Amino acid sequence: MSRPTPPIYRTRNWPAYNEALKRRGSLTIWFDPEMSWDASPTGRRGRQQTYSDAAIQMCLLMKVIFGMALRQTTGFVESLLQLVGLDWTVPDFSTLSRRQKTLAVNIPYRGSKGPLHLLIDSTGIKVEGEGEWHTRKHGGPKRRVWRKIHLGIDEETLEVRAVEITGSHIGDAPVLPDLLKQIPAHERRPRPISNTIS
Repeated sequence: MSRPTPPIYRTRNWPAYNEALKRRGSLTIWFDPEMSWDASPTGRRGRQQTYSDAAIQMCLLMKVIFGMALRQTTGFVESLLQLVGLDWTVPDFSTLSRRQKTLAVNIPYRGSKGPLHLLIDSTGIKVEGEGEWHTRKHGGPKRRVWRKIHLGIDEETLEVRAVEITGSHIGDAPVLPDLLKQIPAHERRPRPISNTIS
């Protein structure tokens, strides 16, 4: 059998094509002035936190997206806030470093219109640390470290709704209760099923 000839596409609308390519490089960062940047009082004894989890998460998001160090992230967020005219103070690098260890990440989502159908799956991720770098530099036995990331995805919107990271020996079933705890309570209510036989 002969192979089918692949179709040839010719660009005829060059101005629109060029504008589409330019839009790929555009950057829009929007700050909601109503966002709770300062932490609300916890009522517990001791020093209260200065910044909310949302503020810490936003700073760390900029760090990950642009691949910056913590001090660079602080300067970058300060300049962004000055550009939009907000007088919020920015967490210093030591605050970001300390809070990122215990930060409860809030995953934004649109939500489905009907019942939530959660798809659970996992994949392995290889952890590269000092051991692998040392092996590449000096040779020797290579010992790989694996982790497993478990994802709960909304079937309708294909948005990630829950995430857990475990060791490579943990299956999906034991992690399911922890994934379901990340779903709001009103979406976890079992819906009545009517079985009618005629």
